[in-house]
Amino acid sequence: MDLVEACRTFTAVSELGSMTLGAAATGIPQPVASRRIAGLEEQFGARLLERTGRGVSLTPFGRDMLASATRLVELADEMMLDADKAKLQPISVAVPVSCSTRNLAVLAASAQEEGLRIDFQSGSPGRRADDLAARKVRAALRAVPAAEATWTVPLGCAHRTGLADPVRIAALRRSRARVPGEVGQLMGQRLRVLGEDNVPHIRDRIRRAAETAGLLPFQVVVDHSDSAAVAAVLSDGDLLLCTEDEAADLRLPWAPLIDPQVARGYVLDAVSADHATVLGAFDAEIADCLGSTGADGAGTAVSGGDEFGAERRGQG
Repeated sequence: MDLVEACRTFTAVSELGSMTLGAAATGIPQPVASRRIAGLEEQFGARLLERTGRGVSLTPFGRDMLASATRLVELADEMMLDADKAKLQPISVAVPVSCSTRNLAVLAASAQEEGLRIDFQSGSPGRRADDLAARKVRAALRAVPAAEATWTVPLGCAHRTGLADPVRIAALRRSRARVPGEVGQLMGQRLRVLGEDNVPHIRDRIRRAAETAGLLPFQVVVDHSDSAAVAAVLSDGDLLLCTEDEAADLRLPWAPLIDPQVARGYVLDAVSADHATVLGAFDAEIADCLGSTGADGAGTAVSGGDEFGAERRGQG
């Protein structure tokens, strides 16, 4: 027996003084209303209503139980209203600033078809991690080394005039000798690092490779803003470490960086296992937002829980 619906019928019949009118008010046939009242009476072990020539009236026991039944129905209605409100609240997700508006919109539309609203908050890797830890967002795309990632995005170099061949960082090494062609074009130039790549597993690897190749310390630059980095590429002929999609958005030719090979890596972290599971269903759309097709053999790995430790792994 559904206790809430039985009490709903009981309160309606009591208020209207009629089994027929009470059934109509709750949208059920009269025989169903009678069975619900009978079920309540059997459950309680006492009669709630007395039938009269004019309809029904409360028994003394029914009068005593009416207030409790009313409170139960009101509480159930309030819970359903709270549930509807909760489902309408968006899940806030921290994403990289490199995610395009269109790809985020596609992800939001896919989620909306499943009854889920997502509110995106763009930020740097450090800010995304801090906002998740402070519960300012419910989930975040966290930057991790490629070996630990669910989604990876190869990095290369954008240049204002274009590069015919893949780039080796040693090509930026200064030389007193004049070298013709593309290699000579890059000699002494700087490599600009975007804010999204200002994380140890990318920045430090680039700097170590530059030092090994004999570059000067100032030739690897992390600018105070991404626009400053791009401005230096356009004005000074520097190289920009970025993804192929970012280069296309900037209308700059792009070539892969092959020595060293570096890639962005991402996992989806959430403050609860429920949010992790729900958002993990959109791994393909998330990959598009990041400009990734996913790591080879990697599934959609999302973590959730009060300590961000519980993980769900599936096939991507």
